[in-house]
Amino acid sequence: MSLDIHNFIEIRKLAMLSQAGFAAKLGLTRELVNKIESEKISISDRTMQRVKRYLETEPFSHEVKILGKSALNVKKSSPPYFIERRDLKAQPVSYQVSLVAIKAQAGYVKGFEQVDFVNTLDQYALPPGVNPTGAIWRYFEIDGDSMEPSLTSGDVVLATMVPEEDWDDIKNFNVYIILTEDQLLIKRLYRKSELEWVLISDNEEANPQVLMKTDLVKQLWLFRRHIRTKIPQPKEFKIAV
Repeated sequence: MSLDIHNFIEIRKLAMLSQAGFAAKLGLTRELVNKIESEKISISDRTMQRVKRYLETEPFSHEVKILGKSALNVKKSSPPYFIERRDLKAQPVSYQVSLVAIKAQAGYVKGFEQVDFVNTLDQYALPPGVNPTGAIWRYFEIDGDSMEPSLTSGDVVLATMVPEEDWDDIKNFNVYIILTEDQLLIKRLYRKSELEWVLISDNEEANPQVLMKTDLVKQLWLFRRHIRTKIPQPKEFKIAV
């Protein structure tokens, strides 16, 4: 079962989104959307499910169809609202990113797919010079000492979502945020195989390496920027003047 390529393009155009914007809405890469629309690759069942979830939360003024049938739960809106929404999209706005603070992490583990929950998270602007196009961004507050001295509790990291289609291309020893069904972790990853990753802490003495099955992972985010909450302790200085 697959999504018809013409319907895929129709949905993007009705939403008045670029390939990069549509990719960001679905949690995919722009390159993947481009390959789908160019018919270089077929649409996976996983991608089809992402499109269906998107249709359940986005209002459209036209009927959108999947596999020749009306998409279920597609919210209809009047043409004036659709035009208003289009005009709003054309206006330059400050790109705001949700912060998963320490106090919100337990809720995020349970409700990361719930739009209503994500909308309750505090939002902050991206740092200067960061182009938001083509990615889904999120801030995460560090909890614990597993990544010391590189990252300390209270620090904030900025990350971009890695679509599941790209998990085979993770970069060994880079820092990632890993969401499972019961915890949120920040670790360096080593791809041992397609089915297993090694999770590595910078503070290995207190936090030994762990082997994780990839089917336990719900979301994966790639570390992009780091905001420290305190300056590291300096070395001892000897006054010489």
